[in-house]
Amino acid sequence: MASNPNKKTLRSQYRMAFLLGQGSFGNVKLAWHRKTQALVAIKSVEICKKTIRGILSEMTILESLHHPNIISLFQVLLTSSQIHFILQYVPGGNLVELIREEGPLPEEQAKKMFGQVVSALRYCHSRGIVHRDIKPQNILIDAAGNVKLIDFGVAIKCRPGTLLKTQCGTRGFCAPEIVLGEPYDGKKADVWSLGVLLFFLTTGYFPFRGGTTDQIKQKVTTGTYTIPTHLSGQLENLIHQILTVSPELRPSIEEIENHPWIKKCEVNIPPMTDPDYKIIEMLCGMGYNANDILESLQQKRYDEPMGAYLSLRNHVIEGYEIGSITPAKPGDQCPPPPPSPAHPSVFGLPLRRRASEPNFGLLHRQPSKEQNTVALTLSGLKMSRCVSMPPIAVYYPKKERSTSTLALHSTPVASPCVYNNMSGVEIILPHKEDIEVNTSSPPQTMGWFKRLRKGIRDCLSRLCCLPRAPKKKPQHRSSKRVAPLKKAASRTK
Repeated sequence: MASNPNKKTLRSQYRMAFLLGQGSFGNVKLAWHRKTQALVAIKSVEICKKTIRGILSEMTILESLHHPNIISLFQVLLTSSQIHFILQYVPGGNLVELIREEGPLPEEQAKKMFGQVVSALRYCHSRGIVHRDIKPQNILIDAAGNVKLIDFGVAIKCRPGTLLKTQCGTRGFCAPEIVLGEPYDGKKADVWSLGVLLFFLTTGYFPFRGGTTDQIKQKVTTGTYTIPTHLSGQLENLIHQILTVSPELRPSIEEIENHPWIKKCEVNIPPMTDPDYKIIEMLCGMGYNANDILESLQQKRYDEPMGAYLSLRNHVIEGYEIGSITPAKPGDQCPPPPPSPAHPSVFGLPLRRRASEPNFGLLHRQPSKEQNTVALTLSGLKMSRCVSMPPIAVYYPKKERSTSTLALHSTPVASPCVYNNMSGVEIILPHKEDIEVNTSSPPQTMGWFKRLRKGIRDCLSRLCCLPRAPKKKPQHRSSKRVAPLKKAASRTK
């Protein structure tokens, strides 16, 4: 069986090293970019009915988050059966490994790391994004000792006052209202998980322990735990405030950041549209076109030129030598540019791309004044959008209650429009528990994934020069054949 051309492109762009981790929502591999030799992490997720909504949500969320303590997205690649997120590689492991090796963190070190996690989460909450899976395994440490929040597979964007009802996350970190199966405020649930994380960082174990699931559930719902005596008074006060059973009395992420124990983290978020021309010059020496790179950055396409630029820039900022996991020397933070674009080769690879070489990526963004986009629709749902974001189905519940609603408004964060040529492709998504659907007609769920897969394949074949499989000619069992013109003429008569 011939391999898919998209998979060939993935192998041609990135050289896989080994598996970093595997979870319920995809697996992550370490890889090198073949041209820039920069280290990246590739998260691959199978495209199926259960994951399509999470894929779309994670993609739009990652594209909108630009924070030094949040994992960065470089590129998006799509194959017929998988989607690949090219992400920033963080070499220091996660907080669980750190605690197992070194034991509980001293309060000064815990202040720094926890303050960075609070800063990253406040950045998400300010944009209406809830993570819903805060835990030590999802917090990585880079070479400089700074933390990176990862894994937005169950994260979602919701409007203020919206209550969620999908039970997700990790047992032991879930808030009492989630354990009891009640509708919950996603931001307050994230705050509870922060309290469990803080307890673990400073003590080395989890606050709610028991021999059975029922015992753990009882301790979580009643807020029963014991504070060690070696913790300071301010830290104990902060843990008590965060681990408040009632979500109404639980502090917000802004109130936590202003607590006297927290070491507030001041971050500087440079705009992505300000390019580093030294990096662009290096990429031009590797065969890329400067105009393509600048246009991809301006339009936030997350295609191959943008992925090469972001991965190489991050590699240089982190202090790594090109093609090496070892950080560069302090006096040599930025590798020198190539001698000349006319040099016969860079890293043993040709300088120029062939004109016929395709540029793959999921829904490469093109500047568009006419918003001809993919219609993401749900049966019986209304559509809500703005000029700067792709259309996502949003349900507007009846205004029977103003204080509590179980409908999740899953409008993604602002993201550029998709290809103009993809107008007319309709993607019908399955219903989720966080969306309340009222419709008089039965939902149309049969065959939606086949239409999705066929629509994406057809659009990519037109836009990315993908070879389309030749259609099989129908085999006529009867010896009588009718010419197409005569057949059409007979119909008109």
